[in-house]
Amino acid sequence: MLQLRPVKGLRPVRPEQWHVTLRFLGEVDNSLVPAITDSLVTVARTLAGVRCELGPSTAWFSGDRVLQIPARGLDQVASAVRGATTPIVPDTSKGGSRFTGHVTVARIQRRLVDPAARMDLAGIPFVSTFDVDYFDLVKSEQANEGPEYTTLARISIAR
Repeated sequence: MLQLRPVKGLRPVRPEQWHVTLRFLGEVDNSLVPAITDSLVTVARTLAGVRCELGPSTAWFSGDRVLQIPARGLDQVASAVRGATTPIVPDTSKGGSRFTGHVTVARIQRRLVDPAARMDLAGIPFVSTFDVDYFDLVKSEQANEGPEYTTLARISIAR
């Protein structure tokens, strides 16, 4: 388990909220959820032997506001998810969004984090490797303590 020391202005993400986002869909009408789920089930049938590697250590990402752990091994899954869902939920970003696998472990709040503390938070060793048996279609809603996630569908990956 990753242990972060308390730092003023840093909001850790609870481990039960850790995840790798394969594709962010944005605001989606509820009526599209069944079609998205069906497309993801079809994709999952084409995947097998997916393995994720986290690490080797924490690093700053996204303009130094997000402390993350790199995630490798999910590029094929992210590409397949993007291909299956783009006809239903078009990509509105310019040039398409590039997948950068990571797990967000903390975010900087509005206040700045002391530069020395920021340096201490980067490079904390963390390594984990695991088989990926499923991926989820998740709804994200903002709350006072950060995003809250609700699983709308769990899609099993073929073995």
